[in-house]
Parts: sequence; C-alpha cells; structure tokens
Amino acid sequence: MPNTSKSSKTTRVNGAAAAETADDFTSYYLNSVNRVAELQKSSLDAVAQQTTEFVAAWKKAAGYFPVPTPTFFFDIFGQAVQTAVETQKSAIDLVVEQNEAVTEIANQRAEAYSKIVGTATAAFQTTVTRSVEAQNKVLEFAAAQTKAVSEATKKQIGNGPAAVIVDTFARGAETVIEAQKSVLNTAAKSFSAAVGA
Repeated sequence: MPNTSKSSKTTRVNGAAAAETADDFTSYYLNSVNRVAELQKSSLDAVAQQTTEFVAAWKKAAGYFPVPTPTFFFDIFGQAVQTAVETQKSAIDLVVEQNEAVTEIANQRAEAYSKIVGTATAAFQTTVTRSVEAQNKVLEFAAAQTKAVSEATKKQIGNGPAAVIVDTFARGAETVIEAQKSVLNTAAKSFSAAVGA
C-alpha cells in the first residue's frame, strides 16, 4: 500500500485555494488600479479644460484693457499645462500597463514564477517609484508655471478685480496639483505596502 502522507494532500488543497484566492485579489487589484488611473486621468482632463477656458477668458478680457496686453503669456501657460497633463496621462497609462504585465506574471503558477517574482517585483516597484517621482516633478513644474504666469499676468493688469480672478485661478490650480500629488503618493504607498507584504 502506498505511503501517502496527510500533510502533502493538505498542501495541495491549500495551494489550490491559495491560487484561487490570489486570482480573486489579482482581479480586485487590477480593477482598483484601473479605477484610480481613470480618476487621475479625469482630474487631469478637468485641469486641461479649466486651463483652456481660463486662457480663452483672459485673451478675451485682454482686449478690453486700455493698454495692449501680450497674449503670448496665456498661450505659453496653456501649452505648459497641456504638456504636463499629457505627460502625466502617459505616465499613468504606463503604470497601468506595467501593473497588468506584472500581474500576468503573478498569475503564472509554474515553479519559474517563484524564482522571478522577487526580481520582477523589485523592478516594477522601482519603475512605479520613478514614475511617481517623474509625475511629481511634472506637477511641481506645472505649479511653478502657474505661479509664474499668475505673477506675470498680475504685473500686466495691476491690482483690482482681475487680479483677484488670477489669484483665485492660481489657488485652484495649486489645489488640484496638490490633490494629484496626494493621490500619486497614496497609490505609491499602497503599492509598496502590498508588494512588501
């Protein structure tokens, strides 16, 4: 009679249950990453739309000033924000694609997976960290551009109701940028915690 140990049967059953549970959490994780990515991209689209409307309003308003106002400041500002938004959206898409690639690797149940998971996770974690750093730099650049354009605009138009509008826009843009940084940092910390666990 073959000697079948009870512990090897338990290991196989637990291994199958663990794999099934891993599949469930993998699906949940990918859906969560996609939702966060869509949320970030939607907020970036809102920033781009707001900037376009702001630039158009100021160009129109500039025609009413008694002194000719150079509108190229508005064009530069609009282009800088649009470039920052497109760069961030590309970085977000890259993170989503890399998440999908790594989770596809994680779904493999072969012995090779156990050998490569450490390396793949470390590489992906490095990529996510660098991507978040790059996105934060883009956000800092956008904040600096917003501040520079606001200050230049206020110098052109002086103090008054228009300056209040410029300040309001600058604060709104700063708030959106800080919120975006917070979302990025939270997502990166969550990922690091999940990978480190």
